[in-house]
Amino acid sequence: MKGKRKPSAFVNDIPLKYKFLFIYLLCVLVPILSINALFYVQISRNVDARERGNLEISVDRVVYDIMQIVNECVAISNTVAADSNFNEILDYAYPDNEAYYEAYDSVLRDKMRQYSTLHSYIYWMGVYTTNPTIQNGGSYFVFSDSDKESEWYRKITSGADKVLLTAYQGTNPLNPPQKEVFVSLIRKLDNFTGQPYHKYLRIDLRLNNVQELFQKERDYLRFKLLDEQSRVVLESDQSFYALDKNALLNVDTGDSQPSRQIVRTLGSAGYTEGWRLIGTPESRKSNGEMSRALRVSLIFAVLTIIIPTLLMIVIIQSYNLRVRLLYKHMKLVKYEHFENIDMYEGKDEIGGLIRSFNLMTEKIRNLINDVYKLEIQKKDLELEQVRAELKYLESQVDPHFLFNTLNAILVICKKYKYEEVTDVIRNLALILRRLLSWKDDLIPVEEEISFIEMYLQIEKFRFQSRFTYDLDIDPAVLNCRIPKMSVQALVENSCKHGLQSVKGARKIYVSASMNDAGLMIVVTDNGKGIEKEKLEWIESHLQSEQDFGKNIGLRNVYKRLMMYYDDRAGFTIESIEYERTAITIQIPIDLAMVSKVEESHV
Repeated sequence: MKGKRKPSAFVNDIPLKYKFLFIYLLCVLVPILSINALFYVQISRNVDARERGNLEISVDRVVYDIMQIVNECVAISNTVAADSNFNEILDYAYPDNEAYYEAYDSVLRDKMRQYSTLHSYIYWMGVYTTNPTIQNGGSYFVFSDSDKESEWYRKITSGADKVLLTAYQGTNPLNPPQKEVFVSLIRKLDNFTGQPYHKYLRIDLRLNNVQELFQKERDYLRFKLLDEQSRVVLESDQSFYALDKNALLNVDTGDSQPSRQIVRTLGSAGYTEGWRLIGTPESRKSNGEMSRALRVSLIFAVLTIIIPTLLMIVIIQSYNLRVRLLYKHMKLVKYEHFENIDMYEGKDEIGGLIRSFNLMTEKIRNLINDVYKLEIQKKDLELEQVRAELKYLESQVDPHFLFNTLNAILVICKKYKYEEVTDVIRNLALILRRLLSWKDDLIPVEEEISFIEMYLQIEKFRFQSRFTYDLDIDPAVLNCRIPKMSVQALVENSCKHGLQSVKGARKIYVSASMNDAGLMIVVTDNGKGIEKEKLEWIESHLQSEQDFGKNIGLRNVYKRLMMYYDDRAGFTIESIEYERTAITIQIPIDLAMVSKVEESHV
C-alpha cells in the first residue's frame, strides 16, 4: 500500500541528473557569476575612485601653478603702486617732450622692463594714464578713445576693486594692428592722495606659459580656463591666439557628461571671483584602466567557473553512472533477471547500495534454486514467505541505513575535529531516533523542550551568530503532558517563515509557565511578522475542515489541541510586522495537571 503523497514529494519525481544540474546552476554557477559580477563592479568603482582622486590632484596642481603666476603679478602691481617716486614722475606735467624723455631715460625706461625680464610669464607690462604730457611708446600710453572703449577699461572703472583679473580681445601694444586674446591683471595706481591723473597698470600674462601647464597633464586631462563670464579663455588643444572679431564669444555650455568634469575655482580673492578651471578626463586612460579591471575579472571568473564545473562533472559522472547502472539492474529484477553489477562499487553510500544489491540478488537466486527443488505444491507458499521476508528486510533498511550513515559521518567529523558539524549530526540522529521511538501522542513538557533545543541547535549552526534562542521553562510544568511536536511545530514555523527572510539578528524565545488559568506556552520571534489581512485570514481558517494547502502546521497544532483538551485549550496569534510574532497556547489547569489524558480523547 502506497503512503499518502506529501506536497513536497514532487522532488522525488525529478530525475537525478536534473537534480544535480539544478544544484550546479543555483548553488555553483549562479553564485559564482554573481560574486564575479560584484567583484568587477567593486574593482571598477575602486579604479574609478583612484583615477578620480589622481585627476583631482592634477587639476589642483594646475590651479595652484596658475594662482602662483597671478599672485606674483599682484605682488608686482602692489610694488609698483607703492612706489611714490614712480607715481610722482607719471603725475608730473612736463612742459615739453624733452623734459619727458629726460625723465623717461632716467627712471621710466627700465622700470617695467625689469619685471618682464625677470618673470617669463609676463608677456607685456605697461601703464595707461590720463596725463596728456606723457608720450605714447614703450610701456607708457595716454588713454585714447579706443582705449576707453576697451573691455578691460570698462570693467576696472565700473567696479570698486583696485585689482582685476580679466580676459578680453584687444590690440597688442607692441603691434597695434594685431588683435589677440589677453588675460591681464589690471591695477589702479591710486595709493597716494592728491594725484591729478588716473593711472592703471596692465600686466599681460604669457598664455603659452599657462598652456604649458595644461600640456603637462595632456595624457590624463583636457583643460578649459573660463573667465567670470563663463567664456572659454584657453583650452588644451587650441591656440590661445584669436585673430577674428568673434574671439571670446565661445561661452562654455558644459560637457555632455558633467559628472566627469572636475571644476575648480581660481582661489577666493576678489580679483579671481568667477574664474574657473575645468578638467575633463581623457577617456583613453580611464578606458584602459577599466579594460584591465575587466580582464582580471574575466580571468578570475573563468578560473572559478571551470574548476568547480570540472569537479561537479567528475562527481556527477561518479554518481550518475553507478546509479543508472543500479537502476537498470533493479528493473531487470522486475522481470526475474537477477544479474550482479560487475564493477568497482566504491566505498561511499552508493557503493554500499550496489554491494547490498549484489548480495540480495545472489541470495534471491539461491532462494529461487531452493524453491524449484521443493515440491510443486509448496512453491506458492515458499514464494510468499520469501516476499514476506523481503518486505520485512526492506522495512528495516531505511532507518538503519540512515542511522548507520549518520554514525559514519559522525565518526569522520570527530576524527577531523569538525566540532560544530558533529553537534549538528548528533542532534539530527537524536531527533530521528526520538521520532521513531515516540509511541504516545502525549509527552511531558520536559521531553518536548529537549526535542526543541536539539532542533534549535541545528538552526543555530545554520544561522551562526545571526541567530539566538532563549528557553524560559518553569520547573513546575516539566511533568505536564502536551501533544508531541506541538510546540516544536510552532518553533519550526518561526524559523522557516519568520526568520529566514530577515537580515540581522534573529531570535526565538520559548517560555512555559503556570498561572491561574493553567499551563501557558509562548513562542516569540523577531521575524518579518504577519500582515494584518493575512493574520485575520489564518485565524478565520484554523477551524476549517477544507485543506487550502497553506498554514498546515498551525492548523494541525490547533486541531490537535482542541481534540486532546475537549475544545478548552486556547490558541492565539499576535504579530507586529518586522518587529515580533507571538503564538500562545493556554491549557486549562485541570487538564494540564493530569498525568496522562485518556486515549479515547485522541
